[in-house]
Amino acid sequence: MIISKTPLRIPFAGGLTDLKDYAAEFGGVTVSATVDKYIYVIVKENLGGYFRLKYTDVQEKVNDVYHIKNDLIREAIILTGLGDTPLDISIMADLAGESGLGTSGAVCVGLLNALYAYKGEYAGKMRLLEEAAKIEVEILEGASGYHDPSICALGGLKLIEYHGAQIKPRQVDITPSMRDAFQESLLFFYGGRHNKSKPSLDLLTTHMKSAEDILADIKKIGYEIETAFEKSDLHRVAEIIGEQQNLKQSLPGKFLDDYVLDITKKVRDTGAYAQLPGGKISAFVIVCCPDGQHEAVRSALSDLTEIDMKLETSGTSAIEL
Repeated sequence: MIISKTPLRIPFAGGLTDLKDYAAEFGGVTVSATVDKYIYVIVKENLGGYFRLKYTDVQEKVNDVYHIKNDLIREAIILTGLGDTPLDISIMADLAGESGLGTSGAVCVGLLNALYAYKGEYAGKMRLLEEAAKIEVEILEGASGYHDPSICALGGLKLIEYHGAQIKPRQVDITPSMRDAFQESLLFFYGGRHNKSKPSLDLLTTHMKSAEDILADIKKIGYEIETAFEKSDLHRVAEIIGEQQNLKQSLPGKFLDDYVLDITKKVRDTGAYAQLPGGKISAFVIVCCPDGQHEAVRSALSDLTEIDMKLETSGTSAIEL
């Protein structure tokens, strides 16, 4: 039996410049980090000669890999060359999917990691992220961009550049004291808005020409937030997290409604900065409180559920039991 463990992620700046069309023409950049909430994938032999799959509240039992309904599971099995190997596969998550925390990217990376480990084959993190991105961006035609599988595979606080399908990550140089201060400044809230990213991203992609100037500004603040982290400038980091949200709201796509306006205004009125992560209106709200506005934010967002999350550094892993 193989168990893989892959972290979810929170974005800070640059998101949406990793989409295929924009990254191919202009190059993209994201700065994001993984958190201590995970996707777990269990893979073991199926002695009955079929594929038995369990994920969310769904169960599948099929004899032919091409009859698997779950796109990520089907394509990961095919890509790893296990289409003729009967398997039991179970996927579990610390947090519900379609929430804006990169769940599909983490699932895809975790599946590939577990499947390669089942074969007794070591797949490094760069291979995992490249193949997961191929499944999500190329094979499944833009269910997400290149960002989610990349950061979920690598872990940590990373700046990642995208030159078409070529992915170049680097660690953001942050002091231990700045890391502690940044972690302390963060609050996370759950609002229950679960939506698929693809309809929103499809709308953005079809209107990419009109969005180019805004995406250029989003790309710019991706590099600016790296500089702010390196300079231990927590106030500027917080401002950029808010700028990312404001710019995203100006793009064509499903990024803005009265709920988003209400949440961001309530947070900004406290002096803090909010972002609803992902390529849609997400289930979570990230808040950065550079001046200790934690209690004011908690009061302002009292109708949401606060979630304890910490930054993590390890990325995806797999063990054999």
